[in-house]
Amino acid sequence: MSELQNISIAGMHCDGDLLWVATPEERLIATYHTLTGETEKRLTYPHEIWDVSPHEEGLWLVTSGGSLGRQLVLWSLKEGREIRKFNCPDGAGAGMTLLDGRIWLTHRHNRKLFCLDPGSGKVNWVIRTENESFSPAAFKNELWLIESDPGPLGHWSESRQGKYFFSHYDPVRERIVERLPVPFAPRCMAFDGERFWYSEQGKKGIATMKRAVANNG
Repeated sequence: MSELQNISIAGMHCDGDLLWVATPEERLIATYHTLTGETEKRLTYPHEIWDVSPHEEGLWLVTSGGSLGRQLVLWSLKEGREIRKFNCPDGAGAGMTLLDGRIWLTHRHNRKLFCLDPGSGKVNWVIRTENESFSPAAFKNELWLIESDPGPLGHWSESRQGKYFFSHYDPVRERIVERLPVPFAPRCMAFDGERFWYSEQGKKGIATMKRAVANNG
């Protein structure tokens, strides 16, 4: 993991023993093998890359660009080209994941969770979230995300007043079903069923923590 400890990571996805990471400053996608420690560069892109989620057709990316500053791109690793691309609704770009054949995309400050059709980019529905939510992560049939409660004065609150959680969200009931407080400010997160992989705000590299007993929302 030594190569990744010197770069800022904005998005990640856990695919079995393989951790995919997005690094906007380097405009790079890389993989880290969690068992062997091997790191491999997989893609460089003309725009900043903010998140990544592997798919049978290639890689779904959240990148800079588009009419509102963020876009979703499906990139074919085999063909080395974009397969499709569309704008992120409302300029949402706080992370995406794939679950049940749909794209789940967060707008952190507007507290929205978008569900999109990956074929057309059409918004199927929009869910209002209780707290600021970002960096969604799929594990099997579960949807996890980072929640941020900035404090009583919102973004004018002091940093010590803010709270962060790794939370299991049920989109059918539109509620948090598990909430795990974390004592740091995460930038992005991935989940493999036993461990959370994450990057902290203002820090470089990757860290990990075992899943603890969560609190109900």
